[in-house]
Amino acid sequence: MTEKTDYNISIIVPVHNEELRVEKGILRICEYFDGRKYDYEIIIAEDGSKDKTVKIIRELEKKNSRIKVISSSNRLGKGRAISEAMIHAVKDFVGYMDVDLAADPMEFERLLQSIREYDIAIGSRLLRGSLPAIERPFYRTVTSFFYSRFYRILFHNSIVDPQCGFKLFKKEIVADLFSGIKTTGFAFDSEVIVKAFSLNLKIIEIPIIWSHEKASKLKVSEQMQQMGKELIMIWYNAHIQWLKGEKIYPQKRGSSFGKLLFWMIKISKKD
Repeated sequence: MTEKTDYNISIIVPVHNEELRVEKGILRICEYFDGRKYDYEIIIAEDGSKDKTVKIIRELEKKNSRIKVISSSNRLGKGRAISEAMIHAVKDFVGYMDVDLAADPMEFERLLQSIREYDIAIGSRLLRGSLPAIERPFYRTVTSFFYSRFYRILFHNSIVDPQCGFKLFKKEIVADLFSGIKTTGFAFDSEVIVKAFSLNLKIIEIPIIWSHEKASKLKVSEQMQQMGKELIMIWYNAHIQWLKGEKIYPQKRGSSFGKLLFWMIKISKKD
């Protein structure tokens, strides 16, 4: 007999030009939560797709009342698409994941088991605990390592993998957390974590099983360059708030590194 759970959860799935895998991904999510007898909803955050994605997800929506589609005719960026979808969620827990199933929906079990005493539970590809190492190309391992180090140097917090696109939130903190998020691109996840710390929210990072997705739509070099620029701008905007006396992140007052980086960015913005 299938175990019945007391969890009710909203799952946000951002999609852009995903005609080849959106149906498989959404059906797998439904299959898992149906099997666990969850009270759930899936909100597909469609982001200006130009292929057959919209047609496919509209058909899925017609066939399953648990599926909702929020579609934009223009490209918003993954971050903004998720942020706008989050406010439509109605369940006690709200999570988001990628449609490529790099992390299977069953990984939400790990997050749900840990979130009770926290506000946010985030999946981690870098923390492994008792889980096996993730098999992926060496260049991906290196770039993830350096991004993680750069993030922690800038923001002085303990989160190792802020970029993992597999996160779970308690519904009551969603509105405050996602309002005013500026980053629409790849570093969106990092800004969410930075803002969470500024709101004194409790975060736990949980190792999850993750499979490397080979079908990348963007060159790694381009992606890392964009993510680096976005991360620096998140720091710059946070630093301005910090200078105003707002609690954003634990930057040491009078830090030579902070002063130098801030003025370098400020000068470059004037050019």
